[in-house]
Amino acid sequence: MGYLGLACAVALAGVFAVSVRGKAGVVRFRTFVATAGPLELLPRRWRGRIAAAVTVTESAVVTALAVGVTFVLSGLGHVVVLAGFIGVATLLLIFTVAIGLMLRRGDRKPCHCFGTQDVPLGPAHVVRNLVLLALAVVGPFARSGDHALPGVVLAFCAGALVAALLVRFDDLVALFSSPAPVGHVR
Repeated sequence: MGYLGLACAVALAGVFAVSVRGKAGVVRFRTFVATAGPLELLPRRWRGRIAAAVTVTESAVVTALAVGVTFVLSGLGHVVVLAGFIGVATLLLIFTVAIGLMLRRGDRKPCHCFGTQDVPLGPAHVVRNLVLLALAVVGPFARSGDHALPGVVLAFCAGALVAALLVRFDDLVALFSSPAPVGHVR
């Protein structure tokens, strides 16, 4: 795995780690189950179990990516990091379909993907997931090469920056969206 693959793995691990942290603890988890819009696609009795399965799976892919990167840098192989990329891609496909179904129904309840953000679901969430999915698809196929320390450090920094931007994607969309006109100004 080359530097691009490392950066993709770091970015995805960072995004999913923040997602897991947003659901950690009894109060946060109960809030997530009670308010996450896409969970409403499921029967009420399944929502808690599915939310728990999602959280555990997110934790597993973060672990697989982190351990897998360590294995790759140590020369121990790519299998674990590949499993992490596949797990992330699978989760993102499910999340994107769920968001698409919600939007199709006209339901814009917040997802609470990263905790308590109350941003209504919208096309930007689909775009964010497609960007994350692109990282999960590109990462395993990034050209292999040597892992010189400066390149590894740069890949980690780039991945961390991408993760931060994607976690704050809703804020960036709001920042760059044009405000609704208030009235006529002369």
